Amino acid sequence: MITKEELLSNFEGVRKRTLKYLTVIPEQFIDWRPDDHKFSIGDIVRHLGSTELMFYHVIRQNEWKYYGHDPDKGRTMKEAIHYLQNCHGTVLTGLQQLEPEQLTMKVKNLLGYEVSAWRIIMAMTEHEIHHRGQLSAYMQANHIEPPQIFGLKIEEVPH
Repeated sequence: MITKEELLSNFEGVRKRTLKYLTVIPEQFIDWRPDDHKFSIGDIVRHLGSTELMFYHVIRQNEWKYYGHDPDKGRTMKEAIHYLQNCHGTVLTGLQQLEPEQLTMKVKNLLGYEVSAWRIIMAMTEHEIHHRGQLSAYMQANHIEPPQIFGLKIEEVPH
């Protein structure tokens, strides 16, 4: 198994790449959504912050609690990103304080099955990556070029 430090470093890398996306989205697109019943760009940003708290809460309390993604958590891109980063700071501080054996303790997933706490951290990371892909699609639908998360377009990789 990887160490807690490696796990958290991976999560930090995922967040860093997500922030690259968020910084290029113009303010006027915060409320854009592809359909009336879909998340807006702002909803996604706020949702990422709230679900990060949710995942951390299950690790600490073994219960699921969602904090919502309403506009009061950030009406502008700057405010929504600030909310996201505040949530992240809270969670990261808490995760850094976990003892290694706490990563293997059992908690219930959303379906009620017991899994190790480290799997919840991996799910939190996977969840963010899923929504970053959603942001990429939203950006492209609005003719906004998503940043290259690893620095090169596939056509630029030597072959």
